[in-house]
Amino acid sequence: MWQRVLQATIITVVLVVLLLGIPLGWSWLQLAEQRLSAQANGVLDEARVVTETQLADDRPLDEAMLQAIVDQQTDLDIQIVVTLDDGDVVTAGEPPGPDPLFVTAYGSEQQQIVVNIPKSDVRAHTASAWVLLVVAGLAALSIGASVALWQAQRISMPLARLNRRAEEMGSGRARGPWNTSGISEIDDVAEELIRSGAMLTERLEAESQLASDASHQLRTPLTALSMRLDEILATSSEEWVREEARISLEQIDRLTEVVHDLINAPRSSSRRTPGVVELRAVLTQQSEEWSPAYRRAQRELRIQVPRSAAVWGSIGPLTQVIATLIENALMHGDGRTTVKVRRNDHSTVIEVTDEGGGIDPDLGTRVFERSVSGRSSSGTGVGLALARTLVEDDGGRLELLTETPAKFGVFLITAPGEDSPGEQDGSAGNVGDLETLPQGSVVRRRPRSRA
Repeated sequence: MWQRVLQATIITVVLVVLLLGIPLGWSWLQLAEQRLSAQANGVLDEARVVTETQLADDRPLDEAMLQAIVDQQTDLDIQIVVTLDDGDVVTAGEPPGPDPLFVTAYGSEQQQIVVNIPKSDVRAHTASAWVLLVVAGLAALSIGASVALWQAQRISMPLARLNRRAEEMGSGRARGPWNTSGISEIDDVAEELIRSGAMLTERLEAESQLASDASHQLRTPLTALSMRLDEILATSSEEWVREEARISLEQIDRLTEVVHDLINAPRSSSRRTPGVVELRAVLTQQSEEWSPAYRRAQRELRIQVPRSAAVWGSIGPLTQVIATLIENALMHGDGRTTVKVRRNDHSTVIEVTDEGGGIDPDLGTRVFERSVSGRSSSGTGVGLALARTLVEDDGGRLELLTETPAKFGVFLITAPGEDSPGEQDGSAGNVGDLETLPQGSVVRRRPRSRA
């Protein structure tokens, strides 16, 4: 900041010195030459009087008379040349050299008088004017630079303190009042920043308290519901009841993980570390959860996944992303919904498509913006935006591949599994390498731990 102020001030002073100094210097040089010409004219008048007196009395004109006039000019090396009417020339003083400054006149006795001033004397007198102009310009620059440096420090130091205060407020370390800087604009910004920081701190504390209360209020009924389902699973003799209890317990486990992530996400300043996720288990679970809803809508959910498809990600967020895409296909699409996994040695893509009318061309990729919903007015416009954020946090991306029919692709990094893509027969990711999961297939539930 101070460098810009200093630079701007110096440039302004230089421009002022140039704009005023050049015309002033030229005028001063002209004045110096006029002063020398006036001095030469004085010598010329004195020489004319002397020569006219001598010639009028018919007395001879010698060099000594003219030399006396030359010797009176202690600050100039002048030369006087008198040419009489008969052609005689009387000279006094040293030769002036080439291109002198001269003045000439004729007397009453028809004599011509010339006074020469050497060019060196002209340059000596004009050089003093130049020196004075340069000294004045440098003095102006020095004074301007000093004032600019003082002003720049006066402005930049409060701004630097304001910057440090903003950094401290961002890290939660701001302490003590703001010492006024004497600049009203900066002080107003600092006071407003302090007020905004206090309001932000209050809101963060309120949100933290809300998250803490929500964690206890949600965990208690979830734990009670989980224990009730465990009891049903242990005591019921009917297989379909036990099966529904197992599926419900899986959903409660996932809901518990989602609640845990939502509560702890604001407290964590670093991104989560992805691990190896087996897509077959995730997609099987989604098939179990969404197949009843698709059957009620008289639609088909088809999931095609290789025998082993491991990716780098987080199982909870990835499950939520796939569930969002399947739900969107159910709510906004039509016909069969297909979830297909294609992979190679480096990347894996999960494609979710349906046979509906697709996405309105006016929306396009704006479907990933918050508060932008599709054809159904019941949507909140948050699901796809949140899904894209969750995928990007694991180093992947969520894209709209085609608008009609609607096809979304979740691109993830391939992780080493039991069967790498290069070891499968045929081209990796072809339909022949995929296995279609039956709707509502049962996957063995992993053991759950309790705190």
